Amino acid sequence: MESENHGEPGFVQASRDAQVDWVFEILFGKGALDRDDAIGQALDALVLLGLADEEDEAKKAKARIAVERAIDNGLRAGRFDRPKRGQIRAIRTDAKDYSSEDWTLCLMNALDREPTDRDAALRFAAYWAASNTGLSFARLQRGGSILTGLDAALESALRRGRFLDVGGGCVRKV
Repeated sequence: MESENHGEPGFVQASRDAQVDWVFEILFGKGALDRDDAIGQALDALVLLGLADEEDEAKKAKARIAVERAIDNGLRAGRFDRPKRGQIRAIRTDAKDYSSEDWTLCLMNALDREPTDRDAALRFAAYWAASNTGLSFARLQRGGSILTGLDAALESALRRGRFLDVGGGCVRKV
């Protein structure tokens, strides 16, 4: 006898924790989104990744329900928050949970192609993270985990050519 899920892409079949992880990774760094927009963005990304089917309406409906449940489970687990009524946001509140890629994401989103003082750039990225990824801090301290993580990510991004040192203590995006 065939399983009722036979032939469905991997997201619907994945474990609850795996579904939360997928939706979290898709939405992390996108800031506060209206719930329907978050669901739509997650579904679109899952289709692009080949993990959800957009052709079959029944399978698409199952994937949508699975995304909604993943968001609800993520809210209960503290992976998402509700910054405003009707919105959700994928969050990492503790700086120790941020990877170099996460810090680079913050820098890329906080800065533009205008030269910015390096210390100001790090602070802009920290404040962007607080608004968009839920990073929690009372004060930014030189040598603290936030500025240290951002500084290391900036150094790496400079080496990889994603940012330029334009002299005078300033950096900018390429």
